[in-house]
Formats: sequence, structure tokens, C-alpha cells
Amino acid sequence: MIDYHTHTYLCKHADGTPEEYLAAAEKAGLTELGVSDHCPWPSGYDPRWRMAPAEYPIYEKIIKKLQKSRSPVQIKYGIEIDWVPGQMEETYTNIAKIEYDYVIGSIHYIEDFPFDNPEVLPVWQIEGKAQWVWENYYQLMLDYVSEGKFDIIGHFDLPKKFGNIVPESEEISRTIDKILEVAADNKIAIEINTAGLRKPVKEIYPAFNILQKAAKKGVMLTFGSDAHHPQDIAANFADAVKLAKVAGFTHYQSFTQRIPTPIPI
Repeated sequence: MIDYHTHTYLCKHADGTPEEYLAAAEKAGLTELGVSDHCPWPSGYDPRWRMAPAEYPIYEKIIKKLQKSRSPVQIKYGIEIDWVPGQMEETYTNIAKIEYDYVIGSIHYIEDFPFDNPEVLPVWQIEGKAQWVWENYYQLMLDYVSEGKFDIIGHFDLPKKFGNIVPESEEISRTIDKILEVAADNKIAIEINTAGLRKPVKEIYPAFNILQKAAKKGVMLTFGSDAHHPQDIAANFADAVKLAKVAGFTHYQSFTQRIPTPIPI
């Protein structure tokens, strides 16, 4: 089993040493541990929650040191990039220079609204705000997957983090369907991310109906804990595996130099 969504202290909102994350992966019996901290580009974007560009060499050293360990767990070199409309060229240019095993593509902002930040919880109570978030979130995601420059969609329905479940909407449902179709065409995987179970929503990302759709449309699958603490590594993966099977998945993907290899679940 793999855990491809994990972080380091460089993001400023995680703790523990890289060695502690690796030890937790060994204890969990993982075959692969992917390190995928928040990308520092574009420069100056969201500096409270990610490493600065000048710190990136430290990140590389962390990866290389873990890869040189004698651990039975294989270390994969990943990164989590954000969709910043109109500012992606710097990100794409920089990540193209680096031999990643995989790239996670995530969305944490809609315009200037950091919808998954607990500091903005009162804003969610404004009438119509939830509908605005969900409609715009999935439209941004459709734009993102259409460019096809990453490998795994991160926490597909992240705006539900605080319990604001996606509203019933034919338009939103059609957009989700289109996202999954484009993802399948562009060979972009979806992750089962167990972090939602540790958040107020108490539900895995994405919701079961989205996983079912993804399986039917032939979207590839990975697993991630979104670990920000060593104890999060592989958290609730038994639940994730069961959910994947019930949704219709038979395989998950192992990535090496951004090439996926299917592994039976």
C-alpha cells in the first residue's frame, strides 16, 4: 500500500521530522511513502502555508536523505501544486526542471477566499456563499484538469471540510462528470484522501458517489492521508481500501517519474 499525500515541517503547518514520518510508514506496513509538500511557486503565493522558493533546496535534501535510508519503504518524490489562475507559468516552468515521481494538483482558494481555512468560517454563513464556493470550485477544477499538467487530483471535494456538503445541483453534477471524463482522458488520477475523517465533516474525500462515478469513467486511483503529523500516516487506510472496492475500483496506481503502474487492491 502507498501513501502519496504527506507533508513536511517546511509548510509551516505540519510537525514531526521526516524520519518520524518514515518510521510511521514502516510501522503501517507501507510499500511506498510519497512526500508531497506544498509547492513554493508562484513566488509570494500564500506564504503563511508553504515553503518559500529559497527553502526548496532543503526540501530536496529531505527527499534525498530519506531515499538513501535503508528502509523497506520506497520513497517517492512528489509535490502538491495549487491552481492560481493566470499565474501558473512560473509553477509549470519550475516543476518541469525536477524529476518528480508524481504531482498532486489542488485548489485551496477561490479568488481571494481560502475556503478551507478555519479563520474564514463565519464567511461561510453568508447567504449564497456555499453555492458560490461549490460552483466556482468545480469550474476551476475543470479548467485545471483540462490543462493536464499534474498527475493526481488532491482532495476532490475539499470545500466540505467544515461540513458544508455540496448542494444538490444538476449544473454541479454535470461539471463533476466532465471533470472526471477529462481526468480519465488526460490520465489524471483521483486520490482517496482520509484527512476528511479527521476534520469536522468526518468523511473521506471524495464522497462515495463521486468515487463511484470515477470508477465507472475509468479514472485512476491513489491513496493519501494528507499527513501533517507522523501519526496521520496511513490513517484509516482500511476504510479507504474498503470504500475503493465498494465503489468499483480494482487497482490503484504506483507512480515513478510520473508514469503510473496499476497494482491490484
